[in-house]
Order: sequence, then structure tokens, then C-alpha cells
Amino acid sequence: MIVLENIVKKYGDRCVYDGFGANFEGVTAIFGRSGCGKTTLLNMVAGLTEFDGSVTHDGAVAYMFQQPRLIKNLTVLENLVFTGADRESAEQMLGRVEVEPGLYPKQLSGGMADRVALARAFLGKAGALLMDEPFRGLDIGLKVRIMELFRTLYAERPCDVLFVTHSPLEAARLATRAVVIDRGKIIADLSDEKLTEKEIENVLVSL
Repeated sequence: MIVLENIVKKYGDRCVYDGFGANFEGVTAIFGRSGCGKTTLLNMVAGLTEFDGSVTHDGAVAYMFQQPRLIKNLTVLENLVFTGADRESAEQMLGRVEVEPGLYPKQLSGGMADRVALARAFLGKAGALLMDEPFRGLDIGLKVRIMELFRTLYAERPCDVLFVTHSPLEAARLATRAVVIDRGKIIADLSDEKLTEKEIENVLVSL
């Protein structure tokens, strides 16, 4: 479980979170207007930005950024090994995501790069996985294929996931819960039978 308690985060005079608290378990989709603090929330959980309050989670954190952030002069296999994976496991995972291990980042399409980033995230066996709009810019067919790959890998290695998205489709297909953040607070919280593309769209339209 990812637990945030009494979180205060400011950028100069602008207060993004003031006494924020929440527990996240399973796969949670994070919605909200641009600038409301969605990426900041992920960065606080990852320990990449300073804040007041406390964040706890089980085990290490893996992070899928909006860009894959692969090292340009290393092959995709070398990128995975560089981040701590053993070579055999990295080769097996690249086979599963259908990317040749000897390719360099400049040779990858956007979908291939996303699959490498997904492979890297699950190789680490993290207790918490953070994803910041991981499927943005992909056509619908490729997006669905990569989402199905996520579902397969997650079923084998479950962890607590926070992923920022603007897509009700992504949330409905992948999440066990969806929350909407506005002005540093959770203003909508959907799960179970409410977690459908239509229900999420209705909430977002009302913002």
C-alpha cells in the first residue's frame, strides 16, 4: 500500500497540497486538470521532489516517465542491465515485449520504446510502480496492445500502481480505482461498478 499523510507541497507562493492524505492499493488512475499536481504526486512518492509530510510504500519504486529515458549509447539490453537486471532475465523480458535486444534507442518506434520502459519497470520487481501518461501519443491499436501487455505482466508481478492519465479508456481497462484531484484534494473516487469509461467521462465533464 502507498500511504501519504499530511502532505504539504509548495512551489514558491503556490500551494499544491496542504495536509493531503490518501491510501492507494492495487492499480489507481489519477485524473485532474493540467497543473493540479498529478505529476507532483508521483514525484513525491518517488522521492524526486521535496515536501513536508510522509510517504510510505512497500519495497522499491519503479517509474515510467512520459518519455522512456533510455541511455542513447546503450542497446536496449544494456539499458535494462544498467538499471540492475541480470542479463538472462533482461533478454527473456525483451523477448516477451517483442523488442530485439541489440537495438539502440534511436532505432525504436514510440511503441517499442514504451514496451522497453514497461519491461524495465517490471524487471525491477518493485513494490510500487508510477506511470506518468505512459500511453500518450500512441494510436488506439498500439495503445490497446501495450495495455494488454501491462495487464499480463501485472498479473504475474502485482504491485501498487499509480498512473496519471487523461483517458477514461485506460482507466476502465487497467485500474481497480480512479480518483480525480483538484486543488490539492480528491474530489471524486470511483471503484467497482462505477469504474467504467462512461462513469469516468461523466465525472470529468462535470469539472
